[in-house]
Amino acid sequence: MSEEEVMPKKLVIFILINAGATFIIGLILLILGYNIYFNELFYNNEEVYIVFSIITNLGDIMIYIIIITSLWYAYDKKFAKNLAFSLLLGGAYANGILKDIFQDPRPWTRREASDYGFPSGHSQSAATVYPYIAYEVRKKNKILAWILIGITYLVAISRIIIGVHDIHDIWGGLLFGMFFLTIFIIMEPKISEIAKTLSFPIKAIIIVVIPLILFLIAMVLFPNSDVDYGVFCGAMIGLGLGYLVECEKIQYDPTILSNKQKIINLIIGLILTFALYFAISFIPLESQIWDLIQFIIFSFLLTTLIPWIFTKIQK
Repeated sequence: MSEEEVMPKKLVIFILINAGATFIIGLILLILGYNIYFNELFYNNEEVYIVFSIITNLGDIMIYIIIITSLWYAYDKKFAKNLAFSLLLGGAYANGILKDIFQDPRPWTRREASDYGFPSGHSQSAATVYPYIAYEVRKKNKILAWILIGITYLVAISRIIIGVHDIHDIWGGLLFGMFFLTIFIIMEPKISEIAKTLSFPIKAIIIVVIPLILFLIAMVLFPNSDVDYGVFCGAMIGLGLGYLVECEKIQYDPTILSNKQKIINLIIGLILTFALYFAISFIPLESQIWDLIQFIIFSFLLTTLIPWIFTKIQK
């Protein structure tokens, strides 16, 4: 059995252990009637609210953009690509579909949030990102790995403390996130092996068509949804197509760079990422179609234009 085959099995076991502990603890709290207890306990505590409002930002889209692009430019672009698709498929798109299916209202303690509550999007997204990174870094830095696991649960807990979700919302978000992460880890190597046998045009067509189908499914089933399906599906197309083009034409490889060059590329990459993000989002169009187009362009440029700039700098 190869090392690549052993790693996913160990990672799956690692995630399932976390999922099991989450399930048991959450179930006990629900049975004991604590579903909204902590929401009400901290409802009027402004100091605690401010602290956990900061923590909850670790589950926001901008933080994930920073994490994924940083890994893409200064660590390993394949790992960053997998992390991005784990987030987009299991943490974002799937969460939106589940929210629109269940249409569960948020607790009365919510402040700014107005969309559906179950499952918690922040919790589900965190569960598809931070445990994946934790397992990746566990051999080099076990303390960091445990901190990342802690962040997953802190993000979920913060949603209760600031009042926008109750326990069953974050319980569902964590469990669904770990479930989709497990499926992704099992399926990704198999899909990658099949992809190696396909021609460039076929891979490009598949990369574009599948997210478009997912987008159309969401629009047909939930035409009035507040979920950002255009953002998620557009990012899938842009990242996937960009990764394909970059590997074929540009071939930027951060793994062979010196630490100094990685730091330089990381700083330049983040500056350009923010510049592109604000430039594209400056156009004030509010529609799912525009979100789709916007994030196709944005994600494609992140994965092609910026790595191309890096290769020119290295010369």
